[in-house]
Amino acid sequence: MLYAIYFIYGLCVMFYFMMSWLFYRKDKKLLSRLVAVMMFVIGLQCLKDLFFIKPFTELDELDWMVITAADMIVVPLYAFMLIELCSPATLSRRTIILHELLFIAPFTLFAITKDIVFYYAEVLEAAVYGVSYAVWAAFAIPRYHAQLKQRFSYTENINLSWLRAIFFSFLFILVIWIIDCMEANYAIEALYMTSTLVMWMFIAYYTYKHESVLGELSDSTSDDVLENTEVAESEMSEVGKQISTPFDKEQIFLNPNLKVSDIATATGTNRTYVSAFFNREAECTFYAYVNKYRIEYACNLLLHSNENITMIAEKSGFNSSQSFIRVFSKIMGTSPTKYRNEATS
Repeated sequence: MLYAIYFIYGLCVMFYFMMSWLFYRKDKKLLSRLVAVMMFVIGLQCLKDLFFIKPFTELDELDWMVITAADMIVVPLYAFMLIELCSPATLSRRTIILHELLFIAPFTLFAITKDIVFYYAEVLEAAVYGVSYAVWAAFAIPRYHAQLKQRFSYTENINLSWLRAIFFSFLFILVIWIIDCMEANYAIEALYMTSTLVMWMFIAYYTYKHESVLGELSDSTSDDVLENTEVAESEMSEVGKQISTPFDKEQIFLNPNLKVSDIATATGTNRTYVSAFFNREAECTFYAYVNKYRIEYACNLLLHSNENITMIAEKSGFNSSQSFIRVFSKIMGTSPTKYRNEATS
């Protein structure tokens, strides 16, 4: 088992340092830098632990507790990543410092006094902290997705649906971690490290693909203010007329990466007013409005061309055939293939 632990930790060190380098090189956005720092710190922790792995007969329980307590300092970084994913640009330097101090303080007290009360206090704090942010994210993700549909005509590489699946893994790993903190057991340690490594492979993959939506959501507060104030009907009606031109005449909806800001630019209108038009006058999200046009265009292609589904999806403004089939089935109540076959039979 001891050799297996060495092997697992070796894999972890290589993986986390490699991910740190990749995310550091990706871009200078906060999310990438947060992940780069997190991967580097976790990699250092794994590297450090390699020097303390020894047979149980030589294992000092108090030293093991100090090492584990030091590892818990990274816990807030998980929360910072969640915050930046679900609520971009809301993470402040003050928040980062305060949250880190919550874990540095009990670790420092435990390292100095060797009083295990501080150790178990830190374990309890980490468990409560982790569950609290998991619950927060469960509500924050749907709110984030609702904002996306007000501003984007697509969801590829910007939605967080993949994060929901991670939650189940996270809760499982959290339980293993708590058990691991309570008892020095190499079998549990191996299970914890392997599970964490697999989970981070998925998280790193989807996070690396994730595109920043900060620029498009930066004035969402202005939208909330506007929705709670009176806006003249004539003003909204004029915005609606301006919006119809690029849709009906220029077929702007065929742009697969169309955003509200693109409509605002095309019409010379403030994007806050464009969002307000969709919320109030169109009575649907920007996402639904644009995709309705795309599906109408796709229906015409299905009936009057022999092109395959992939080509029709691309020509209709969708980023992928899977996205096209999903949206088409929701709006039309049937798949594109069935629609074509029934219409031409």
